[in-house]
Amino acid sequence: MAFLALLPLAVALVSVTYVEGQVPGFGKCPTVNVQQDFDIHPYMGSWYEIEKFPAAFESGKCVRANYTLQANGHVKVDNEGTLDDGKLDIRIGDLYNPDPKYPSKLAVRFASAAPYGAYWVLKTDYKTYTLIWSCSSVLGLGNVQFMWILAREHKVDPAIMADLHKVAAGYGIDVSKMTTTDQSGCTN
Repeated sequence: MAFLALLPLAVALVSVTYVEGQVPGFGKCPTVNVQQDFDIHPYMGSWYEIEKFPAAFESGKCVRANYTLQANGHVKVDNEGTLDDGKLDIRIGDLYNPDPKYPSKLAVRFASAAPYGAYWVLKTDYKTYTLIWSCSSVLGLGNVQFMWILAREHKVDPAIMADLHKVAAGYGIDVSKMTTTDQSGCTN
């Protein structure tokens, strides 16, 4: 009976997350493999957003992330993008590794009062691309997923993109929900 009482709330939460732009799903988060032997040091520097799952907290074109390792082992995340009105949207975040046994299972937040969210590196070669994924359970009945493909350049070879889509799809992640970020005419 308790399950039936929570069902409308779960449906409402999944519906709200869908309206906000994230990718909802029913059931548990897919089981994924993360990058083995991940090293945070070569990951530092600038990355350009190539594709993403839509996210309510992110919009615009020329979206870029710059990662800087801090003395305390955390990483400063400097995200910026250009909004439709030409203004810069800048968001500063904190990224860290909560469990050294899993170096590619990172956590990130963009406000000191906010909880950390998953930032799992599924695959990277450090010099060309990275595939990042996050999934959160919604009352054990559903999930909300985020995914990004970032690159060191404003464009990525289509064969690499196809490979990254294949990796994600192999875990049951719906890559058809990915949207392309406009990186044309960007000066950053």
